[in-house]
Amino acid sequence: MYTDRDTIEITNKLRKNWAVLTPALLVILGFYIWALPQRVEWLAMVMGPLLFVTACFGIIAYIYPNAKYRRFLQELQTGLSREMHGTIVSVSDTPEEQDGAMVLPVHLLLTEEQDERIVYLNASKADLFPKTGTEVLLRCCGRHIREAIPT
Repeated sequence: MYTDRDTIEITNKLRKNWAVLTPALLVILGFYIWALPQRVEWLAMVMGPLLFVTACFGIIAYIYPNAKYRRFLQELQTGLSREMHGTIVSVSDTPEEQDGAMVLPVHLLLTEEQDERIVYLNASKADLFPKTGTEVLLRCCGRHIREAIPT
């Protein structure tokens, strides 16, 4: 379900975010630095907090979530994998955030243990996932589904 294209896309998105945020911060910083020796007190008092707010907003709203998702994808590629064989009982319609990714909880009835487990499917990969009632072999990293193979 996951390909190298996913990692490339999120890396490009991170670069784009930095490419937008950095010039904005540099312009504000430039005005702030210019206002100090010119003794334009009101401009310095506006630009200082604006610089802080812009940096915080850009990092918290754009950079951090994308960097967290990229770490999630890297963990999926390099992390330990396990297999589960069972039948899909249900797939939730409501996405929730887990480990930096928006996921849908999937209830899986395990064949051998006759026990139900909850694993997580990336919400953007839901169209690639088999339908409810399908018997599948899931390859997971932690509780996140890496690959679903109908059996």
